[in-house]
Amino acid sequence: MKVVDYEGVVAHMKIKLVVKHGVAWDSSLEVEEIKNQSVVYVGVDGRLAGLIYFEDQIREDAGSVIECLSKQGISTYMLSGDKQHAAEYVASVVGIPREKVLSGIKPDGKKKFISQLQKDQKIVAMVGDGINDAAALAASDIGVAMGGSVGAASEVSPIVLMGNRLSQLLDALELSRLTMKTVKQNLWWAFAYNIVGLPIAAGLLLPVTGTMLTPSIAGALMGLSSIGVMTNSLLLRLKFASKQKQIKLPLEASNSSEIDHLNNKNLKLGHPYGAAKWRNT
Repeated sequence: MKVVDYEGVVAHMKIKLVVKHGVAWDSSLEVEEIKNQSVVYVGVDGRLAGLIYFEDQIREDAGSVIECLSKQGISTYMLSGDKQHAAEYVASVVGIPREKVLSGIKPDGKKKFISQLQKDQKIVAMVGDGINDAAALAASDIGVAMGGSVGAASEVSPIVLMGNRLSQLLDALELSRLTMKTVKQNLWWAFAYNIVGLPIAAGLLLPVTGTMLTPSIAGALMGLSSIGVMTNSLLLRLKFASKQKQIKLPLEASNSSEIDHLNNKNLKLGHPYGAAKWRNT
């Protein structure tokens, strides 16, 4: 296979190109691409034997993840190098508005789009799994690479989801929120504890009670502050587990039925492909 650019010749193969290379073609045999599928015509012994359909499988949890992000006030865009009809079809299945779909976009185009969002004072997170996403992942504020992604995508991303579930993105968001909340709680606890404890250790209660903290007691109380911080940090695991149970991803009936249709359909075509012959060149 001769490669022209990162997309490859197959991505550009049209009927007119087939005819140009000396193939006898009957227009009645032309089959348009269906939804997000690409068609490859197969010839055996000089005759058109059949068709092969290629399609990208939509992740089963994609629709529910997009819905959950929208409920959190997060805008979702789809940047795809696929053709317009294929990209818009996938977007319609998972619930992304058509105006937020950029199709036929190259790696540098993805990077420019992210830079434009950042100029509008927006924090941008990019999720990708291919080498074509590496530049956009590096340019984004938060790059998220899927676990099965190529090395280039993983190397430039501060977050790598160690799995194949897109719903792990929601877990990462919730874990980051809980982590920041815990950090703030620990800082406030340490600040308040020291504001109260230091004057007492310096003898604030001496005029009132006639007693003063000994160095050993003051040291023990200081250690108690660290124990409080450590305990609150260790509780993060339990808090996160509890939040995970509360995160429900209801799959929309339309999305699930559409995905099942894509995964299980059996295409039956009635065109007389045997009538097409390859012209000798």
